[in-house]
Amino acid sequence: MSKRVVEFFIVDILIAINKIKRYSNGFRDAQSFYYDEKSFDATMRELQVIGEATKKLINSNLLPEDFRVVVDFRNLIVHEYFGIDADEIWDILKNELPSFEKEILSLFKRADRKILTKIIDANKKELRDKSLQYLKDLEKLIKD
Repeated sequence: MSKRVVEFFIVDILIAINKIKRYSNGFRDAQSFYYDEKSFDATMRELQVIGEATKKLINSNLLPEDFRVVVDFRNLIVHEYFGIDADEIWDILKNELPSFEKEILSLFKRADRKILTKIIDANKKELRDKSLQYLKDLEKLIKD
């Protein structure tokens, strides 16, 4: 297996956050979100992606150890899935994810633009519709 360039994990997190925002948009509360199986389960999958990628960024010294809580939450989701509290997930989405997104966007803006361009181009071949549009939006950030 080839080793991924660490900037891939930054883009992975941003794509996952974008998906979560789309999946959870339009719900009025934790319970209505929880009972929409596809949206809830898809969000849980993206939270796992975020946790795994965060671990890589911590191990690469791009994020401080304070973010280990994200990795720990990923482990909780994976190993205690049926014990997950919908209100806790909702709180994370509405209150924690926006500030985490800002932190990751800050990393994105400081990363090597040539590498980011290559990563975005590689991801364009794999992603569809709204995720592809989000990549185009990230490309604009690189050019600014």
